[in-house]
Amino acid sequence: MKGYPTTFLGLFDEPAGDRPRITEIEIPIIQRDFAQGRAEEEVSLLRDRFLDKVIEAATTDRHMGLDFVYGDVRDGVLQPLDGQQRLTTLFLLHWYVASRADKLDPAAPWLCFSYATRPTARDFTETIAKNPYPGGPASPSDWISDQPWYVYPWRHDPTISSMLVVLDGIHRRLDPHADEIDAVWDRLAARPADVQNSAIWFLFLPVVDIAHGEDLYIKMNSRGKPLTTFEVFKADFESIIKSADPDRHQHLVESIDGVWADLLWEYEKRAASDYKIDDEFERYLTFIIEICEWRDGKSDRKWHDKQARRLWPIEERARLALADPDNEHADRNRDFFFHAFDTWVGADPVTHIRVPLDPSAEFSKLFTAGGAGEGSIPLFSTTPDLFGGCIVRYGSDFTAQETLLLFGVLLARQADDTISQDEIAKRLRSLRNVTAAFLDSKRMPAYVAQTEKLIVHGELEDSGAFRSDWVADEVLKWSFLDEHPEAIDAVHQLEDHPLVRGRIMAFELDAATLEARAEAFADVSRPELRDLLGAALLTKGDYSRDVGWKGTRRQLGNSQKDDSWTDMLTTGSRANLANIREPLMALLDDVATRAATGRNQPGDALDAIRAQWLAERESRNFYDWRYYLVRYSGARSSKGDGYYHGTYDTKTGGFAYQRLRMLHGSDYTAYFSDALLHAAWIDGSLGSYAEKPSWWRRDDPGLTLKKSRIEIRCDDDSFELVLPDDRETVETKVAEALTAFDSNDQLRVLVQQNPQGGRLVDSEDRIQLCVRLVRALADEGL
Repeated sequence: MKGYPTTFLGLFDEPAGDRPRITEIEIPIIQRDFAQGRAEEEVSLLRDRFLDKVIEAATTDRHMGLDFVYGDVRDGVLQPLDGQQRLTTLFLLHWYVASRADKLDPAAPWLCFSYATRPTARDFTETIAKNPYPGGPASPSDWISDQPWYVYPWRHDPTISSMLVVLDGIHRRLDPHADEIDAVWDRLAARPADVQNSAIWFLFLPVVDIAHGEDLYIKMNSRGKPLTTFEVFKADFESIIKSADPDRHQHLVESIDGVWADLLWEYEKRAASDYKIDDEFERYLTFIIEICEWRDGKSDRKWHDKQARRLWPIEERARLALADPDNEHADRNRDFFFHAFDTWVGADPVTHIRVPLDPSAEFSKLFTAGGAGEGSIPLFSTTPDLFGGCIVRYGSDFTAQETLLLFGVLLARQADDTISQDEIAKRLRSLRNVTAAFLDSKRMPAYVAQTEKLIVHGELEDSGAFRSDWVADEVLKWSFLDEHPEAIDAVHQLEDHPLVRGRIMAFELDAATLEARAEAFADVSRPELRDLLGAALLTKGDYSRDVGWKGTRRQLGNSQKDDSWTDMLTTGSRANLANIREPLMALLDDVATRAATGRNQPGDALDAIRAQWLAERESRNFYDWRYYLVRYSGARSSKGDGYYHGTYDTKTGGFAYQRLRMLHGSDYTAYFSDALLHAAWIDGSLGSYAEKPSWWRRDDPGLTLKKSRIEIRCDDDSFELVLPDDRETVETKVAEALTAFDSNDQLRVLVQQNPQGGRLVDSEDRIQLCVRLVRALADEGL
């Protein structure tokens, strides 16, 4: 489609070449009302910004390009399909300036401007074309509504109401320039040889194929809607680039409404959402500009008023990033801006015309959603098409990791062929690994700088940006894989696991065993085996993680919540993850050996390991806290983050029996259960006799019998019975029930114990003891 640069008045000139002749503009009936004068706050802000730019162009030596105007021309009548809002605003501007400059000639062609949407709007434009506004103390709206030719029905026409609001906006801005109004008119009426040197100009695109006019109209989707933020941005952005980089200005003009728009339109067609690309364009532009701000180390540059949380308009942020003479990085930023769009543009192999590529296909070569091992790099929380995600979600839920990965891909593509594809994949994988967790938005400048070093220069160093433990492990993996390239697939398989998310500090980098361990971990870490995994892993050692309160709060893997395992496997350095690495490697070796002999499936192997360990403990009557958590699922965490709290002593074997609390949330204000009482309640099916032992903010709680309200509390060496206030009614029955138990008094049932390594360890299973105790009390009617 051929376009013709022109001005509003130039549109009515005798055409040169093959441009169609225009004698009249008629807003077609398919359009909605003129909307720029609506009272909504968002419309008012956009209108004010747009009029500010228009009047600036009319009164200074600035030039303003107003994008394109697209329409059907029949018998000299232009019916705009896109551009109604801009054309109406220009008509009102020229009417106002011509009136004040005494240049309003009712016979002038440009005054043939009407609306087919409503007869009242058509009559209004025809009438004001014959009646110039004289200026004076009355605003245009007051003056017009006070004229004898102003008819009552016009009050109810939303298009006329909007026109009056816009005229008043023009008046407020131009009335102070009343002494210069002749010069303003001359500037608007000028016809320079280069139309783009006009005060205000646009690209006129006449319909070529009538049958597709309305299809393209739907695509452009202007139908009487207010100018969007992006349209206001584009109106000023071209002049920003022209002032700083005139050599690339024409490329911008041709691309922004050409192949770049086509690129975004392909995504819009797939989504079939609102059939416009303004929001997508603006999101991607915002991404580019914010990357530039972070690269410049000027993340606060975006604030117009930081205290009030007011940002500069997008075009001002663009000017500061791309065209500010005081910005030493403006050239680099402009290069990145053009590259960020042009990298998704190619050439048709036959016609050599610039056409959009398919970014989703390009990203699928680099990334995939899920999976492990060979091929594309799996992303843990997003679809692989980062470009598509950016234009839809940037500014809302497009994550910091996605932002850095998209920046990394753009940098790699900008490097062209100077970096091999294998090296790019290696660097992007490391970038994924060190960003696969919480990232502080305040540190984005440091993250962006480190991303650039990694992708462009291949530098992995502890710069203080990403977590030093993770960066150090990436450096270690690079060195390990340089020496053992045969281990690449196994390392990638572990890195890509959703519980590990790129950080394999909990795994020994041993080339001889790594492949078998990676396979075993993939087998035993399936969601349906998580509970068995936690139990079997405890058989190899106390793998609990210290999470605070001077070591008395610990974390173990949760059977239901992935995050607990990710915490266990990835939090901290390789050195302080030895606590889980040693038992985990022992377990994986055991599972791998059993798999090699063909004796067990993964679940069977875990169960066999668990059963063998329990049998050994039972053979010597050794029942510590690990035994109870390994044997009884009711003592293992299935809610929250796998936190336990109690008396924990590393020198004497870990948790004591009293007040071993299993937290159901992520902090101590959450609900909790006594792990051992909960195990008895579950394993003994005690729900008909006792309430579930789960509490919130209670001190020293116990298992409460439903009928008598007796509480059974777990102490280090016994179970204590706490009777209700009316204890006289139950004391005799309690004494009778306790005759079958070892009790030093009527309210305490002793657990048999033996001294082991400086502590007392149960020599009988207290969970079964508790079950028998509850049933004995129930038999007495309690």
